[in-house]
Amino acid sequence: MIDLYRKQVAAMVIQLAKDDPALVKRVIHELRDAGQIEAGDLEYLEALANRWIRIAEENRRKALR
Repeated sequence: MIDLYRKQVAAMVIQLAKDDPALVKRVIHELRDAGQIEAGDLEYLEALANRWIRIAEENRRKALR
């Protein structure tokens, strides 16, 4: 039961990183600044958010052509 819950939470967080990557990055930075997570925590999620930011920028550039 707990494993299913953890998978659902992970899926929701990953979807949020795709939908609003800037928000995810901002929350991660706020958590680090507050000392609630270590510097290396959530690196995968931050990298995923960065990837989606790059994808959105590329799509904007393509749309302007």
